[in-house]
Amino acid sequence: MPPTIAFNGHTLSSAFQPIYDVHESRLAGYEGLLRAVDGPGRSVRANDLLEGLDTAEIVSIDRTARTLHLRSFASVDPGHALLFLNVHPAAAVADAEAAIAVRNRIGYFGLTPARVCYEILENTCEDEGRLVDAVAAYREMGLAIAMDDFGVARSNFDRVASLRPDYVKLDRTILARAVGDAKARRMLPSLVDMLHGMGARVVVEGIEDSAGALLAIEAGADMLQGYYFAAPSAHIADDDVLVGRLLDELVRMRAPTPSNQPRLAAPRRRTAPTHVSAPAYREPPVETVE
Repeated sequence: MPPTIAFNGHTLSSAFQPIYDVHESRLAGYEGLLRAVDGPGRSVRANDLLEGLDTAEIVSIDRTARTLHLRSFASVDPGHALLFLNVHPAAAVADAEAAIAVRNRIGYFGLTPARVCYEILENTCEDEGRLVDAVAAYREMGLAIAMDDFGVARSNFDRVASLRPDYVKLDRTILARAVGDAKARRMLPSLVDMLHGMGARVVVEGIEDSAGALLAIEAGADMLQGYYFAAPSAHIADDDVLVGRLLDELVRMRAPTPSNQPRLAAPRRRTAPTHVSAPAYREPPVETVE
């Protein structure tokens, strides 16, 4: 049975969703996602757990969630995948003063910092300068850095420029608009190019169907994440044959050069996580779960 933690009358557990590398047609890593149920067993959105909490409580639940994900991942870790963990800006600032504890917690569960990527959430930060210092402290530990949900709230180019993330994850609404609107579709490649120019690899979230996958690949995305490939799960499979073939077909269908020309290499990244087998391809569910 997957590990759980009690918090404010809720039972918390982890689910992991694969992230796939377009250029290598295989797994890049997993994002740890928080699942919560209340006393009667009803599902509760993770964001709703933060409602009404003060800064100290936000830091507490953030650290609790990361510890839970590390503990849960340890029991299913395939051995080489990069683990993406969400971090609230307030918790990141607090971590800067507890670097040894952060590093020890990762090591306790059998991972090295090089196999962990901290995703800075889009939430506001009272002092962006302290957030920059916190991210620098993470880098000193050897962690990779991502910016999550780019395109909403505080996620903007100013923060990308100041944090210099290794990865930028586009919010699912950006892809949804591009799928349904010709103007937004034309702008998507330019957005990806700008982020590449700022030194980040681009992860497109919310891939729900082949149309979204093709559009993201055509726009130059480096990585894809969504129910079209695999749903979040407490269990991790390790057969990537179908997913590898699917990604190869998607890339070929949108290849910008003739088939006899070599494919462009992925943008150079500051970190070099290793890759392992990915879960088998699954059909997307009828209902989308955030």
